Amino acid sequence: MMNRKIDDFFQGSTQVNGEIFASVLEEVEKVGVGNLLKEDAGFLGRFLVRLRQAGAAKLLNEDPGAAEKLADLLWEGVKVRAESSPGLKSALQKAERKMRVNVEAADSPFRCHFVVEGGRIEGASGLLHFKDEDFRFMGPTETLLELLTWDLAMGFSNLRLQTAGHSGWVSRVSPVVRELGKFLKGASSEGEKIGSGI
Repeated sequence: MMNRKIDDFFQGSTQVNGEIFASVLEEVEKVGVGNLLKEDAGFLGRFLVRLRQAGAAKLLNEDPGAAEKLADLLWEGVKVRAESSPGLKSALQKAERKMRVNVEAADSPFRCHFVVEGGRIEGASGLLHFKDEDFRFMGPTETLLELLTWDLAMGFSNLRLQTAGHSGWVSRVSPVVRELGKFLKGASSEGEKIGSGI
């Protein structure tokens, strides 16, 4: 299912610029993120890690449209495959109330949001209106991608990561973000320890 352009991106065989990255995103869209996740459950996690290695903020600034497409593909993949992750499914079902979270990069156009409600998670590019958000993550693009894959040393206390919202939301949001990170990396069970704790 993987094609040459996506393989080359992962292998780092060519220098990646904004134009090349945009074309890789087009290939992911063409093949279908759901199909790629069926073949490789950790596809999205590996994709975000490779993007960090290639210089995420620089690439997304070179082609601002790529940031929106990246966010939409990311959340499309989560929506398609979230049911297959016992850990993420459990964290979503345990959420006591509706949760609306914005994610905003300080150094690139990368912005997205997600909403947890009724045991489900849905997200997309762009930010919810500030009046509608319960919690917000802000920081360098690199830091936010580390957060999404739960590679963030020290968890939410990392000094490069900023948050906005009542402190009580941290205990509600953190289990979902932690399990989301495991899901993106392809973890098949809650018992797999991937990334850092809080």
